[in-house]
Amino acid sequence: MLPISYSPRTWQHHHNLRAYKGTARSEQARRSLLAVLLLFLRDHLGCVAARTGAPPTHVITVPSTRRPGIHPLTDLVGSRLHLPWIDSAVNPSYGPDDHDFHADWFTPAIPSSPSPIHALILEDTWTTGARVQSLAYALKVTGAASVAAIVLGRHVDPTYAPAKRLMNAIAEPVFDPTRCATETG
Repeated sequence: MLPISYSPRTWQHHHNLRAYKGTARSEQARRSLLAVLLLFLRDHLGCVAARTGAPPTHVITVPSTRRPGIHPLTDLVGSRLHLPWIDSAVNPSYGPDDHDFHADWFTPAIPSSPSPIHALILEDTWTTGARVQSLAYALKVTGAASVAAIVLGRHVDPTYAPAKRLMNAIAEPVFDPTRCATETG
């Protein structure tokens, strides 16, 4: 999982992640998130390929467990990545407030292909990681040769005492687009 940025509750990035898909969708938030994602992919998609051994051949978003239909991130990205989309069904046994890994939460429809499928999961927010991990597992089980996930925002609750050290560490600089989470040091 490659997080593009942390998303503390009090930051503009967190607001954008909520506002781009709300009932009154913010076009400004949508444009901002799309720009951040596309710039990150332009500069760091090679990092994903280096880690997984191949560039992505297909893309998928974690299906919404709150709202049926096309995920707002799928709608936002559209055909801009020039990769085919993988669809996935959602097991209704698990509700939107479930925060645990479930091997059968998602059923991705991996297309038949003579070449290996290298899936790129795009996710807007990461809180526990249960949905991304459940989808990544399902993709591997259904035949994906590799799976990588890029997340727009890793949620952080600044009022949670154990998060204070992290909040201090990320206070400056707020965002550095040249750094990739795959870098060491």
